[in-house]
Amino acid sequence: MAECTSANLPTILLVEDDPDTRRYMVTWLEAEGYRVRAASNGREALDVLLDEVPCVMVVDLMMPVMDGAEFRRRQRQMPGVAGVPFIMVSGTHDAARIARDLGIDDVVAKPFDADHLLDIVASHCHHRP
Repeated sequence: MAECTSANLPTILLVEDDPDTRRYMVTWLEAEGYRVRAASNGREALDVLLDEVPCVMVVDLMMPVMDGAEFRRRQRQMPGVAGVPFIMVSGTHDAARIARDLGIDDVVAKPFDADHLLDIVASHCHHRP
């Protein structure tokens, strides 16, 4: 498995099912100096984790195929990536409870403020663009 940086750029695993939101997020995260590995659901994200250890994961809760909660449960069972910081992005009313139950590091409510999310990502990656 690769480390959480590639070509001196911290790597983020972004898991978001909406293609427009995913494209937007990839664009601004890359503009802020991050390398982004994107997945459209938890199943794809697990495959990414087999190849690379990101500095942080930014994961939507509600997704088809495998949602963010199931992805979190499985990710926590994977040696080498179980402790990677996990930021859940969700518009659900009980996001804080779900985050507590799953041991999630941070929760960002949808719709989210990009600057707020960037601050949280930077705090986990120890990266200030």
